[in-house]
Amino acid sequence: MACKRKIIALLLIVPLLTSLCGCWNYRLLEDMGIVAGIAIDKGTDDTFELTMEIAEAKSGKERMVDSHIIHSFGNTIFDAVRDGISIIGKKLYFSHTQVVIVSEEIARNEMIDVMDWMNRDSETRTDIELFVAKGMPAKDILMVENPSDNILSFTLESMIENETNLSKSRKTQTWRFANDLVSPGISPQIPAVMLWDDSEGQTPMTEGTALFHNSAFVGFLDGADTKNLLFVQDNIDGGLLTFPLNYQGEKISVSLEIFENQTKLETVWADSVPEINITIKTVVALDELQGTPGEIDGKLIAALEQAAEVYLKQQIEATIRLVQNRYACDTFGFGNHIYRTEPRKWKKIEADWDTIFPKLKVTVSPKVALKNSATHEGTISGGGS
Repeated sequence: MACKRKIIALLLIVPLLTSLCGCWNYRLLEDMGIVAGIAIDKGTDDTFELTMEIAEAKSGKERMVDSHIIHSFGNTIFDAVRDGISIIGKKLYFSHTQVVIVSEEIARNEMIDVMDWMNRDSETRTDIELFVAKGMPAKDILMVENPSDNILSFTLESMIENETNLSKSRKTQTWRFANDLVSPGISPQIPAVMLWDDSEGQTPMTEGTALFHNSAFVGFLDGADTKNLLFVQDNIDGGLLTFPLNYQGEKISVSLEIFENQTKLETVWADSVPEINITIKTVVALDELQGTPGEIDGKLIAALEQAAEVYLKQQIEATIRLVQNRYACDTFGFGNHIYRTEPRKWKKIEADWDTIFPKLKVTVSPKVALKNSATHEGTISGGGS
C-alpha cells in the first residue's frame, strides 16, 4: 500500500514540475529593438526606405524611456525591415508599434504593399494608427525634435486620439482602412500629418484627410472639409461651429460648441436613379458671441439656431460637391449605405457607381438646437456711462 502511494505521489509531482519550466519562446527586452513608429518613403532605384523610431529603456534612479531613429532600405518592405537588424544588431519587434506614416508617393502607388505586409506580419497589430505625410517625406515627421521629450510616435497616437475635441481629422487604424478597402460603396481615408512652424521650431500637427479611390491616394481635404465629412458620416464627437451672423443691423461673430450630433441617411429613387437625403440633428452650446451686448433672449437664440442651420447646410453641401467634382471617390459611404439598406437595388447599380457618384443628388437638412448659453445669459458690454 505504501508503495502504491509513493507511485501515485510521483505521478502527481512530475506534471507539476514540468509546469514550472520557463516559456519556450521567452525573449529578453534588451535583445529586441522595440519599434514605436514607422515612416515609409520611396527610396532610389524603386526601393523602400523605412525610418523607424526605436524605443529603449534607460536605467537610473528613475527609469526613463527614450528613443532613437534608424534608417533601412530594401526591395520590399519586409526586406527593409530585415535590413534594420544589421543596423541595431537586434531583432525588430513590432507588437508595440503605434503609428505608420506613409509619404504621398507611397500612398498613391504602394498602399496595397504596405497593407499586405502589415496584415501578414505576425507581430503587427490591427489597431496601428495610419497617417499620410502632407507635402513632405514621411521620415521628416519622425525625425523632428519632439517638444514633449516623449517618444514621438506615442505623441502622434495621443494627438489623433484627442482630435475628437476638434473634429478636423478622423483616426484610421489599419483594420478600418482594410475594411473600407474591401467594402462596397465606400472609399478609404487616412488622417493627414504635417509639420507646423512655431517660435521654437517645428511641431507635428494632425489636420485634414487623405482621400483614396480604391487603394490609391487621390488628394487631401483640409480641416474644415474634414469636419463636414465627419458630419455626413455621423462621426462628430465635438468641435466648434464658427460663423458670422447679421442681427439687428450688427455683424456678430459666433462660436458654438458641439455637444451631440446624429446623422441619418435616406435613399430616394427617381426612375431607378438614387438620391441621398441627409438629416442632421445637432445640439450646441453658445461659447462666444462678439459684438452684441445685452441679454440672450428667445429671439436671438432662434436667430443663432437658424444661422447655424444655414451655415451647416452650405458648408456640408459644398464639401460633397468638392469631393464629387475633384476626386470622384465616395469617401462618404453613400454607396455603402445603399448596399446595406437595399442590397438588391445596389447590385443593379454597383458596376456603374463610379459614374453615378459624381452626379449623385445630395440634399442636406440640418436642425440645430441651442441648449444653453454656457455660464452667462448675457454678453459683456464695455464703456460704462
